[in-house]
Amino acid sequence: MLKEKIYIACLACCLSTAAWSQKEFNPIIPDNLADPSVVKFGDTFYLYGTTDIDQGLSKAGTPVVWKSKDFVNWSFDGSHIEGFDWKQGYPYTDAKGEHTGYFRYWAPGKVITKGGQYYLYVTFVKPDEDAKTYVLLSGNPEGPFRFAGARPGDADPLSGFEDSVIAPDIDGEPFIDDDGRAYLFWRRRHASCMQADWLHLEGRTVDIQTARQGYSEGPVMFKRKGIYYYIYTLRGNQNYANAYMMSRKSPLEGFEKPEGNDIFLFSSIENNVWGPGHGNVFYDEEKDNYYFVYLEYGDGGTTRQVFVNRMEFNDDGTIRTLIPDRKGVGYLREPQEKRENLALQADFRASSVLEPRSSEVVIETRPNSPLPDKASEKSARRTRLFEAALAGDDSNGTCWRAAGTDGTPWIMVDLKRPVYVDECRMAFVHPAEGHCWHMEKSLDGEKWEVCASQKVQKACSPHIAGIKDEVRYLRLTIDKGAAGLWEWKIFR
Repeated sequence: MLKEKIYIACLACCLSTAAWSQKEFNPIIPDNLADPSVVKFGDTFYLYGTTDIDQGLSKAGTPVVWKSKDFVNWSFDGSHIEGFDWKQGYPYTDAKGEHTGYFRYWAPGKVITKGGQYYLYVTFVKPDEDAKTYVLLSGNPEGPFRFAGARPGDADPLSGFEDSVIAPDIDGEPFIDDDGRAYLFWRRRHASCMQADWLHLEGRTVDIQTARQGYSEGPVMFKRKGIYYYIYTLRGNQNYANAYMMSRKSPLEGFEKPEGNDIFLFSSIENNVWGPGHGNVFYDEEKDNYYFVYLEYGDGGTTRQVFVNRMEFNDDGTIRTLIPDRKGVGYLREPQEKRENLALQADFRASSVLEPRSSEVVIETRPNSPLPDKASEKSARRTRLFEAALAGDDSNGTCWRAAGTDGTPWIMVDLKRPVYVDECRMAFVHPAEGHCWHMEKSLDGEKWEVCASQKVQKACSPHIAGIKDEVRYLRLTIDKGAAGLWEWKIFR
């Protein structure tokens, strides 16, 4: 009997390993998110980014910090920026007349720490479109963060706002050299030293010299084996790409174009990855691996998601061309969720389904050496479906969405037989905007009983419903919030 149990356990482990080997781990977050930065403090990975809500650049979603123990299962609970109403419009007047604008939180740089304080460098866009990089502080990497210039005891979320500006433009990215010297890089190839307090710039602003010109944002600086790497973006949308320069002198000078391809990351039509753009480098000290964390184009506009792929280097330090894919990197630590997900074998249906969304673009397939007469450009097309079954496919890149006219959106799962369910975990669409919901259970599909609910609109992911009963059918009704689910996981 013992040998039999060991065999079954080993078989389950092999099956799980096989399943993981086939799984697509990109995108890594069940939400629309852009401009990501990943850091690791203690045993936890933290991911900061721009929350997309598919309303263009004039509005952004509530900012949150996603965290994970294994780099696959991510969660957040509330915003790390307290007191802001990101849906509140503010009137302003400019040369073109009267307008209504919104505060927006964009492109947080890699969080750095010293003396028990965590420093967050992030773009705030004011309602009148004025945008700069600000410094925020917290005693915890997941916040709450307040403006560095905030007055002690002042409850106003904007306390110290204007006193917390560190750079006059967007996309501020910090870098700490081996000698402890701090630097800040921002849009259009600008950079400067920071003072010892990490709150102010020091000395002149430097223009980083790069081989390729044109508009550039999302700068990244990192150091490997004595070489400084400056990464800068090119183009945008489906042709977003990342190029780099190398220096053995300092973070601010001595940069040279690398041998070979200096654009190391660009779209892959074959792997169905478009516009790999503004990202950051994460170095995993335990595994001695470098990973590039970046946004993917999505359906266009502000429907972006976070992808991760491993970086590789040649003997001379140059970065090998990174082919983006949907496979990703998977688990970087021991998996935190090992329970069987019953949703993978279940049937789903819903009150309604949103119409498919198609994207058709032209992609430059050879950005390092484009062919004349645009011969290297190719058309690409993909269509996103929103069927109910996509809520149970264990993928962060697909979701169920209800039709916009659906006043009472619900989704139902049939487990095909009565089975004991311990809990459900639901990753809603646009989770940072908050949801109310209720869940019902049934053995026959006729008699229903409410078994869990969230009556106060709550911003978190995932939402958790304790069931602890034998059921065959579960029905989830979304009472407030975006009517859709990235994933509905159902555990024994």
